[in-house]
Amino acid sequence: MFDNALDFCRSLPAVTTDQKWDNELRFFVGEKLFCMISPDPPCRVSFKCTTSHYHQLIAKRGIVPAPHLARYHWVQLQQEDVMPGPELEHFLHEAYDLILGTLPPFEQEAIQKMKKINA
Repeated sequence: MFDNALDFCRSLPAVTTDQKWDNELRFFVGEKLFCMISPDPPCRVSFKCTTSHYHQLIAKRGIVPAPHLARYHWVQLQQEDVMPGPELEHFLHEAYDLILGTLPPFEQEAIQKMKKINA
């Protein structure tokens, strides 16, 4: 599942990656973080979500408030079998869109043009 999450995040327009802290991959749109994946055991995925999804997700087994980012409505999946792949992709795309929406208008427009070209 985590390999699929890596591939999915990399496939989104204008996404850049950075590797920090114990081999953790961080995914950005513009210069803003929307997802972090730790591929080394114990594998973990952290991402931003809406307030309502945040509360729904942390009520599930294996999903916790993301350390240091929970106040910004980030969750962390602590094991691979917590969420089916398509559902995780949905939430990763939502995280991407949430962060994309906070970028300056000229950056959003440029990324939207990239999306149309790649569609």
